[in-house]
Amino acid sequence: MEWVHVDEWYNGRVVLIGDAAHASSPLMGQGGCMAMEDAFVLAESLRSAVSVEIALAEYVRRRKPRVNWVQQQSIATADGLRAPPPVRNAMLREHGNQMMKSRFGPLIPAA
Repeated sequence: MEWVHVDEWYNGRVVLIGDAAHASSPLMGQGGCMAMEDAFVLAESLRSAVSVEIALAEYVRRRKPRVNWVQQQSIATADGLRAPPPVRNAMLREHGNQMMKSRFGPLIPAA
């Protein structure tokens, strides 16, 4: 199993975070990072919301775009690796640095 796609990340006052809500393949090495980000955003949401239910909705609203982006980047990486070796190797030689920057750059906070 490489992917977990769950439409609803919470029900009532029960919430899923990390791989339980949005696991993807390990190609980008983001599983643990995404779980820590989830925990941080959930804590912020719980601290500032007037109810748990509102906090959980805010947590999902804030996290889904980033999670979806990381999953799409991981899928793109997997697709590239499945190309025939001569095609894959040529692609990586010519575009590997740019591909790495475009996939991982947005994950690094601006200084």
